[in-house]
Amino acid sequence: MNIGIDARLLSGKMTGISRYLWNLVRFIPLYDKKNKYYLYTYDKVNYENDFYSFVPTQKEIISRQIYSHYWLNFILPKYLEKNKIDLFFTPYLLVPLKKRNYKNVITIHDSMPRVCKEYYSLHYRKYMEFILPIVIGRSDAIVTVSESAKRDIIKFNNVLEEKIHYVHFWTDDKYKPRDCTKIEKELLLNKYHLPENYILYVGAIEKRKNIEGILKISDILSSRGVDIKFVLIGNGGFGFKPLYEEMNKRRDRIIHLQGIDEQDLPIIYNLAQMFLFPSFYEGFGSPPLEAMKSGIPVLASNNSSLIEVVGEGGLLGNPIDYNFFVKNIIELLNDKNYHKKMAIQSLEQAKKFTHAIHVPKLISIFNDLEK
Repeated sequence: MNIGIDARLLSGKMTGISRYLWNLVRFIPLYDKKNKYYLYTYDKVNYENDFYSFVPTQKEIISRQIYSHYWLNFILPKYLEKNKIDLFFTPYLLVPLKKRNYKNVITIHDSMPRVCKEYYSLHYRKYMEFILPIVIGRSDAIVTVSESAKRDIIKFNNVLEEKIHYVHFWTDDKYKPRDCTKIEKELLLNKYHLPENYILYVGAIEKRKNIEGILKISDILSSRGVDIKFVLIGNGGFGFKPLYEEMNKRRDRIIHLQGIDEQDLPIIYNLAQMFLFPSFYEGFGSPPLEAMKSGIPVLASNNSSLIEVVGEGGLLGNPIDYNFFVKNIIELLNDKNYHKKMAIQSLEQAKKFTHAIHVPKLISIFNDLEK
């Protein structure tokens, strides 16, 4: 088959969905020796691989939001027809409005606007309620990133179970246990003004992620005389301003970082005492997996996809049961054997999420749709 991929997200700022696409594009060549792939972008992408046919199209000329729909419906279809595409895959929702003689495979990463309504604007929720039935009806298969997300998509949309498939995400091999030299450690700590000992959070600074809960956990630990800093890495999201103000009140023990260099993040994971992620909902949850693969203990919420991603590899609790997290944080800080045990369990759980397991599953979905 000739398979076309909407690859626009390979250029520009790296986001969660662009990481998802990047990892697929990197590893598909290892497992598919049958199909021919075309990557459709606005402009040239800084990535060379003879396996793919890169198809740069017309550059963005007006606002990205408006141009995206124009490109999708009026520019892209001409290239799909020219390249005789049999199957079109998008790492996001949108496909051309007019259905032509090729199969559509869409990705729905989660059902957050339905599950967590309070964290999204009314405008965005209405847009998603309008567009989802259209793209679901126009798709021949739907891919999502966890069994939990699959259940939610079925629950909130009129979609047959056999039409939707979950293909777990995985993390880059740069996330791994590391033996940092004293000099490497000092350089990194000085670069980002990090303390010797800290609890790490990575993700958006927004209400859905329960940042307020992290601050309350910090307050309880401080009131009990536990001297431990929290390092929160991420850009601002929904409800950021009041959260930023609250973090600022705790500058003696809360450190907020943005714009971390990609090569430094794996080391920052390694230097952390543990990873805390009490999110209210996740379609998948890559940061806890990155932490597990780095070999540090993980404490996370017992909800949504975190149950299957973290599983027995970490400590799962109700996101508003702050005492659960406090109790286990204190135990991990004071008991080296317990800390080592949870670090080993993290590494074991992370082994379940590799490209060798999950990329072939995606390729099978494509092949099953062959005419």
